[in-house]
Amino acid sequence: MRIVLVLSVLTLAACAPKMPPAVDQEVPAVKRLWASAFSDQPFDTGPVSILTEEHGELHTYTLAPCRGGKTVCAGSIHGRAGVLQLSEDYAVVTGAYAGRTFYLSPGGDGWMKKNSAYVPLAWDDEGPVSRWAVTRVTDQGQGLETLTQ
Repeated sequence: MRIVLVLSVLTLAACAPKMPPAVDQEVPAVKRLWASAFSDQPFDTGPVSILTEEHGELHTYTLAPCRGGKTVCAGSIHGRAGVLQLSEDYAVVTGAYAGRTFYLSPGGDGWMKKNSAYVPLAWDDEGPVSRWAVTRVTDQGQGLETLTQ
């Protein structure tokens, strides 16, 4: 009888679900699914502005979809054309700016590679910013004036 009881307990233990990963462990598939569902994606709404540091100073770059959405250009749709490659974790842009490769991840961050060094960057869509209404006090002090860009 004890053997049957011990075998039953061992069988139940073997069928028990495994422990989930610890909270501090990142599961890449879950991160990718979350990013695709809830984060901004590079070039979703058009051009992106990039902010990064070079030689102790902040630098900005603009990458715009161009040539029918088949590539990405530096500055505007008339700029130097680069190559856009999509991976599971990044939109990788090479050739738009000489000597720089941009790795844009969902949500607004990523890396810039320059001379084999990786520098963190932040990016944001340009589209929503250009549609903001700017309100300012007029020079005559007669109230508010709304300008739409």
